Amino acid sequence: MKLRQHWFSAIMSAIVFVFLFLPIVVVFRDAFNANKTLLTWGGFTFKWFAEALSGERFQNAFVMSLTIAIIVMLLSMIFASLGAIGMAKLPAKVRTFYESAIFLRITLPEIVIVVGLFIVARMFGLKLGPAWVVIAQTLIYSAYAAVTINARLANVSSLYEKAAMDLGASQTRIIWTITLPLLAPSIFVGGLLAFTFSLDSVVSPTFLGGPSAETIPLLIMGMIKKGVSAEVNAIGVIMSVFNILVLLIVVRFIGIRQVAGSAVKGS
Repeated sequence: MKLRQHWFSAIMSAIVFVFLFLPIVVVFRDAFNANKTLLTWGGFTFKWFAEALSGERFQNAFVMSLTIAIIVMLLSMIFASLGAIGMAKLPAKVRTFYESAIFLRITLPEIVIVVGLFIVARMFGLKLGPAWVVIAQTLIYSAYAAVTINARLANVSSLYEKAAMDLGASQTRIIWTITLPLLAPSIFVGGLLAFTFSLDSVVSPTFLGGPSAETIPLLIMGMIKKGVSAEVNAIGVIMSVFNILVLLIVVRFIGIRQVAGSAVKGS
């Protein structure tokens, strides 16, 4: 009986593993395929990576994606931190309303917020561009950062703050020397979520970016219209490796346990 359960668990785990990682394996394999049609294996090559990295369109799209993602990450960290710290001092009913509003932003489809901003821009005759993409993504992705930070703040004992107040520390000093350092791991994790979501976003650049805000996802969509090529797969691999490097850097500085703990509490 135990042996049968063991085999069943192993088979189910293998199925889930294949389901999750098979598409990624296919993309990585085809990125190194010398055969441009990808119909058969034509040998191992780095040619498509060289073509992608040397292309002006890819370079511009990468810089645009990275710029938007960094700004969205910083704004999300700032707004989510200020909101969490500020709301912690308010009555329970107000905090409940604030938390409900955050979860509402998460459950609302991204397209709803984006179309709303698009209508506002058209109503007032404002020009679409990267700034509108930043606004939309900050509104959407700061909610994920807020959930992560709120979860961490709820587990921070008030004894630290009371002890600091007894020693004569001002509220501002308490925030800078006690609250923010304790929240730092969750703030970084929330910012990392906003950063990665921004890099992958398609909806907001499509509706709000205008012709001047072509990001990597839009570049890939435009290339796929002509057919899936090895260069498209190479770009996918480049962005995957870039995201992994960002995660490794964060883990290196704040620790894997801090990252995993904040992510679990936030979810």
